[in-house]
Amino acid sequence: MPDNLRGSRMGTTSLESVRGAVLAEAATHTYICETDHEVQVTFAADAIPPATWTCPRHGRPAALVVTADTPVAEPADEDEAPRGRARKTGPPRVSKTPWEMLLERREITDLDELLAERLEVLKARRTRA
Repeated sequence: MPDNLRGSRMGTTSLESVRGAVLAEAATHTYICETDHEVQVTFAADAIPPATWTCPRHGRPAALVVTADTPVAEPADEDEAPRGRARKTGPPRVSKTPWEMLLERREITDLDELLAERLEVLKARRTRA
């Protein structure tokens, strides 16, 4: 029988052994929410923590407490898109209702014909039953 069993079952209990696994280095950063509640959040040691975090107890924004060893993100230019995201170009996207999208594909006369056909099918079903 193998030393390491792999698999899972309902309840998310892992059968894989973690003995000998090398964990990534971590750094804990402190945030203080608007109600003076202190929140400890652990990130990877090489990650730059966000300036704000949502307090899990109060649901309010919490500000990062910056110390000498806290890595801080460089301020981005307003014209520059955030890393990992494409810059939006063109006019803003306007959401359309399903009715508006239907009218782009079909004319009202076509829809009237389709409605009449479907009503005939329903009437035929009722007369047979």
